[in-house]
Amino acid sequence: MAGDGVAKQVRDAAAQVRQAAEQVREKGVAHLRGAFATDALARLKEAAALCFEAIETGRAAPERYRFNRSSHSMLLTALTDFGCEDVELTALLAVPGVDAMFAEAVGGAWRCDMEQSWVRKKFAPRTAPAREYHPHSWHQDGALGVRFPTEPGPVVPMTELVTCWIPLDPCGKDSPGLEFVRRRLGELVHFTELDDGAVRRRFAAREFWAPELEFGDGMVFLNGTLHRTYAREEMQNNRLSVEYRIFPR
Repeated sequence: MAGDGVAKQVRDAAAQVRQAAEQVREKGVAHLRGAFATDALARLKEAAALCFEAIETGRAAPERYRFNRSSHSMLLTALTDFGCEDVELTALLAVPGVDAMFAEAVGGAWRCDMEQSWVRKKFAPRTAPAREYHPHSWHQDGALGVRFPTEPGPVVPMTELVTCWIPLDPCGKDSPGLEFVRRRLGELVHFTELDDGAVRRRFAAREFWAPELEFGDGMVFLNGTLHRTYAREEMQNNRLSVEYRIFPR
């Protein structure tokens, strides 16, 4: 019966979220497969493509977009100028069980800060703009707003947050994705220790993970989780993505 099929889908989705929550607790990051509504993603993708096309063809980005040419990123709210309603920007977060995952990660009630939520375009190496574009290197989102000392020393407290990252294209194989260190870290790594060689000496090879994501997939990861843009020379396609920063309320 149709009702039985729907009920099974709901049970399967809930089981996946529970498993993802366990992975976040243990490893600091989880892959949510097919969790996000593709019709809502398609709306965001259409708006994002129009937005970046406008900027790349000469339109000046308004200051409120906070466009960063180096990372090719801007505030997610910029998409309201390209056909998206405000409510559509956060509708993706209404996945059963994900709210509990966010609450556990930040220690209680949570809020999505649209002043720290982004839409990004990452280029395949062969199409990347010369000089002005730089993919994200290794970092932790918990460093947001943190003032580091110039030299490594005492542990610097992290900003409390969790990130929900959703690609608007399949990624990790033919277009840039993300690479993670699958280890839960409770402290910040000093910026002088984040070049690729230092990170690879610090962690075991088995802890590095660059998942392939399909349309409808997403990643949830903690503030201490090390990650970077994952791009290989043989990749042919660019990638759009959105990310939501979740903070204690």
